[in-house]
Amino acid sequence: MATFATLVVLGLLWGGVYLLMAEGLNLIYGVMKVVNLAHGDFIVLGGLLALTLFGRYGLSPVVAFPLAAALLFVIGAAVQGGVLERILLAKPEGELRTLLATFGLSYVVANTSFLIWGSQFQSIPFLQSAFAVGPIAVPQGLLACSLLAAALAVAVHAWLRHTAVGRAVRATAQSALGAAACGLNVRRLRIVTFALGAAMAGGAGALVIALVPFQTSSGGDLTVQAFTLIALGGLGSYLGAWLAAELLGITEVMAQYYLGSDAAAAVIYLVFIAVLVFRPQGLLGRTMRI
Repeated sequence: MATFATLVVLGLLWGGVYLLMAEGLNLIYGVMKVVNLAHGDFIVLGGLLALTLFGRYGLSPVVAFPLAAALLFVIGAAVQGGVLERILLAKPEGELRTLLATFGLSYVVANTSFLIWGSQFQSIPFLQSAFAVGPIAVPQGLLACSLLAAALAVAVHAWLRHTAVGRAVRATAQSALGAAACGLNVRRLRIVTFALGAAMAGGAGALVIALVPFQTSSGGDLTVQAFTLIALGGLGSYLGAWLAAELLGITEVMAQYYLGSDAAAAVIYLVFIAVLVFRPQGLLGRTMRI
């Protein structure tokens, strides 16, 4: 019984980590319906930046978190304003063009990171101990990352619901034409949204690299994992993404313990395929979409 409880707790905490890595992609898709294929590379870039700050200046990932987020915010604003805003989305091939553009961006970011940091796996030794809650040992780093993911999800939800800019972003997500007709600067809102999504990815990387070793080619796997999560929860749904993250976390931890690490990856995608077949709108459908 103690083993099962430990696995559930670890699964819930890993779910928080997965949510942290997927929140930015969920925000971008919810507003612009753009799947950013460079999202995982932004996560890796944020993590490697944190690695440099730790190695050179002794800064912890917690301190590197806002710095990585700020850098990726600038990069995201430049990408959206300089590239994606110039792509015609109105035509049927508009979404394909954004996919190709972000696919190319993924290679640019990954290869630039390779030139700077090399190809080896790298991590940061931070909060590696654990504390006991009864019979359950809780890793400190995993708990800190999961709690920050929850706080960030609540903060973004509050920003979208209770601030003027957040409500303008939601209006743009519902109807860009209607938002423009009401006098909103849709182009500026899209730039802010993409930049914020990139910042969330960079900040997530700064923390997650203390839990999962990164190499410059890890971005593709992280993008697939993040897209799986938001599709499972219902594209653009924040509550759905949260539930999907916890489901995937528990499923992966249980599968790793009982079936082994190789089978765990297959089990996660089997769950994803089952949802696509039996509930293609995601776990919560349109509930709490941006």
